[in-house]
Amino acid sequence: MFSSHSFRGRRIRIRRDTDFLRGRYVDRSTGSHLLLILLLLLFVTLDAMSTLVILERGGTEVNPLMNATLQRGVGWFLLVKLGPLPLAFALLSVHRYFRWIRMALGMLVAIYGVLMLWHLLLLVKIVQGGGG
Repeated sequence: MFSSHSFRGRRIRIRRDTDFLRGRYVDRSTGSHLLLILLLLLFVTLDAMSTLVILERGGTEVNPLMNATLQRGVGWFLLVKLGPLPLAFALLSVHRYFRWIRMALGMLVAIYGVLMLWHLLLLVKIVQGGGG
């Protein structure tokens, strides 16, 4: 999966049709797969930032794990929420040709997209003075 070529390698696609069925590792991701990974990373980051704004305005964290980390402080919350992102980026990138990874990535982007819409609605409500 990882080798000395992972950070400077040129392998961005697989060449044999049979390899598509099994899945093969690549050194880097490109195209729509890379765009989905970056979108997911953006959504997770925006989720963290909007959560903090909503909490500052009187909202509550409904995720028990994130609530527990918030009890330890904002630094812990950000570490738990954003700390895994570099590893997630690397793993999602090299697994580009694994069907279940592509499906899971699409589902995560959709879930976080819906979550971002929910946060946007809450933020609009806060700005309009409706509370949290």
